[in-house]
Amino acid sequence: MAFIIIDLEFNNLEGIHRYFPNILEEYPGLEKLDLDNEIIEIGAIKLDNYMKPLEEFKTYIKPSAIPILNPKISEITNITEEDLKEGLTFQEGIENLSKLINEGDIICSWAKDDIIEIINNAMYYGYNNLNWLKNYLDLQEYSTKILAKKKSLSLKNALEELKIKVDNNKLHDALNDAIYTSEVFKRIYNSRVLKNYIIKDIYNMPAVDLKNLSEYLLDKQKINSKCPKCQVNIDIEYDFVPIKWRFVSLGKCPRCNNKVMNEVIVKKTFSGEEVYNEISTIIDEIEYINFSYKIKKMDNKLIKY
Repeated sequence: MAFIIIDLEFNNLEGIHRYFPNILEEYPGLEKLDLDNEIIEIGAIKLDNYMKPLEEFKTYIKPSAIPILNPKISEITNITEEDLKEGLTFQEGIENLSKLINEGDIICSWAKDDIIEIINNAMYYGYNNLNWLKNYLDLQEYSTKILAKKKSLSLKNALEELKIKVDNNKLHDALNDAIYTSEVFKRIYNSRVLKNYIIKDIYNMPAVDLKNLSEYLLDKQKINSKCPKCQVNIDIEYDFVPIKWRFVSLGKCPRCNNKVMNEVIVKKTFSGEEVYNEISTIIDEIEYINFSYKIKKMDNKLIKY
């Protein structure tokens, strides 16, 4: 058994009109694009069950859904158009990643979103060979519990909590972020406790037991929307919209100025009672860009209906 820790970087259209005002005229297909985040870089590190590194993996993916690299993404990740010209197709890149994974290995990522985006990109490209996506560990959830935090930890906060030295110039590189994630994992690895957090079927990760989230009216009185650091009410900048299995909003803490993502998962008990599970997470700028784009896109869909 080994652990394969994955990290991805994405390209999207968030704020791209500031750089390319006529992009929808030049690329009319983008207006109806059914893909929020296109994978442009994959990084991974493989560890054995003694936490010894076995192999590293990094590749750029040449984009085709969004043919222009968003300058804001380039600024944050340092990925250039030249890098992507030498990239593989999504199919080639994901096939190469899958070669790291053997039967019984556990795929890991910091939160579930990277895994979801692999599935989303695979669906967009009509790629069906995802049989290797089986055992899964959400290292954000595991770390938050092991470090006894009430609110979900960001990777940056986990690194600070464990006093792991970070070179900020190396962040938002897929392989480097995977390596930093592995350093967190090494510090808190407990094989006995870990078993309780492994999802055996990645396609059955926690989901909302509601037929249509877009028709569900969220009860705002049940939601705190507080900064996980300061415990004060955040200033909501993007209100809650349904994304995948949960509702997501974005805001800013008026005290510490951190950007905060609020997630609300709604489930029903056997008696029919609705239970809200709220998670507030401090996120970095690129995560904020990714989610604000998703929220605005979903908001536009809801307005149309």
